[in-house]
Amino acid sequence: MINFYEVRDQTNVKNLISALLKLVVSQRLLKSKETGELVLVPEVMVVDNIIAACIRKEKFSVSEIEDAIQGNGDKGSIGLINSLANLYVQGKLSLEQIKSQVEEKNYETLNRTIMQLNLKRRH
Repeated sequence: MINFYEVRDQTNVKNLISALLKLVVSQRLLKSKETGELVLVPEVMVVDNIIAACIRKEKFSVSEIEDAIQGNGDKGSIGLINSLANLYVQGKLSLEQIKSQVEEKNYETLNRTIMQLNLKRRH
């Protein structure tokens, strides 16, 4: 969206977006591995000071924002990897399905998140 504006206006647009944006919700629907019913995969970005600062940076980094979302669960953010891992642990989605939704570079984080969730469920 920022790239739609002239280069000279992009800094002002970033500042405006970072100041006004409070919450972004994204939803994906995937078919359940067992029933074929649609399963909601939510992503929620609560815009805090860290995410606002990421938006204002000269070199905008989506992966930096994704990392901030993953780390902001205590503030209400829900990252894609967390959503997918939860649905896998609940038996609603297969490993192949969830891996098809993330970039290969995030497989390690996905696997680690699944392991952590499995440990929590046992205790």
